[in-house]
Amino acid sequence: MDAVIPESTVYVLSGSALGALALLFAVWTARLPSAVRRYGLAVVVGTASMAVAYFLMSAGVLTVQTTGREQSAARFLGYTGTWTAFAYLLAAVAGAGRRTAAILLAAILWVQWATLVSWVVGGTAELLVSVSMLAALALVVYLLFVPFTRRAGETTGERFLLFSKLKYLTVLGWAGLVTVAIVSEQNLALVDMFVGQVAATYIDVVLLAGLGGIVLRHVGALEATAAGTDAPRDVSSGDLDHDANPAD
Repeated sequence: MDAVIPESTVYVLSGSALGALALLFAVWTARLPSAVRRYGLAVVVGTASMAVAYFLMSAGVLTVQTTGREQSAARFLGYTGTWTAFAYLLAAVAGAGRRTAAILLAAILWVQWATLVSWVVGGTAELLVSVSMLAALALVVYLLFVPFTRRAGETTGERFLLFSKLKYLTVLGWAGLVTVAIVSEQNLALVDMFVGQVAATYIDVVLLAGLGGIVLRHVGALEATAAGTDAPRDVSSGDLDHDANPAD
C-alpha cells in the first residue's frame, strides 16, 4: 500500500518541529546564567543538527545506495552533532575525564555510522561491522552504568540526579533507534520504509525535546557542574580517571 504522506513531507515536518525546538532552546539558553550557557548551547546545537539533517534528507542530498534503495547520509551527520552534544553533557555533569569522554563519544559515533556501513557492505564485511557495532554499544552501556555513574556519585546530589536522567534518556533513545534499525526494511524488513522513517523521526523529536527539557531546567546542577563542585567527601584514587580539568 502506498504511503499516505510522502517521505519528503515527513522530513520537512520533522525538520520544522526540531527547528522550532532549537529556537525555543536558544531563547531559553539566553536566559540562563552566563556560566552555564555553554551547556544550553550544546542542547541547541544537538537539536539544530537534526533539524538541518531532516531538511537535507527532504532535498535528497548526500544519498548512498543501500540494500535495494538509496538512503541519505544526512541523518547520520545529524546524529553526529546530536550525540556529540549528549556525550559532552554526560561527561561534563558526571565529571568524567577527557580520555573517558573521548572513548564514550567514539563508541557512540561508531554505532551510528556502523549502521550505515552495514547497509552498504555485504557478506563477511557486513557481519564484522555488525559485531563491532554491538561491541561498541556494549561499551557505551558499560561506560555509562559503571565508571560514569561511579564518578557522578562523587559529585553533588543535583549533578547526580541530572546525570541519571540523561543516562536513562540516552539508553531509552538508543533502545528505540536500535529497535527501529533492526525491524527496518534494510534488515528484518518487518516494517516498510515509510513506517520505519516515521518511527525514527518520532524518537528523534521526543529524544531531543527530553534533552532540552531535562538539561535546561536543572540550573543548579549546571552551576555545580560549571564550578566543578563535588560532594564533600574523599574520592577513591581507584575511581574513573578524573583530571584537574574535567570535560565540562
